[in-house]
Amino acid sequence: MREGEELPRNTGGATLDTLEATLLVKIGAMQNRMEHEESADELQKLNTVLSGLLENLEKIRKSRRR
Repeated sequence: MREGEELPRNTGGATLDTLEATLLVKIGAMQNRMEHEESADELQKLNTVLSGLLENLEKIRKSRRR
């Protein structure tokens, strides 16, 4: 999802569960890569990706509360 986009209202619970699980796996992978990375440039890139993943996870969780 891009910044400013919202999840469609008809997105099913199972789809949200799958998306959330996928994002959590990706977040874990980013965390692991960041723990072992020494290059500041690469860490900045990984941080950008991680931020996007976390934003999308937040959107999914907010959409459930509606």
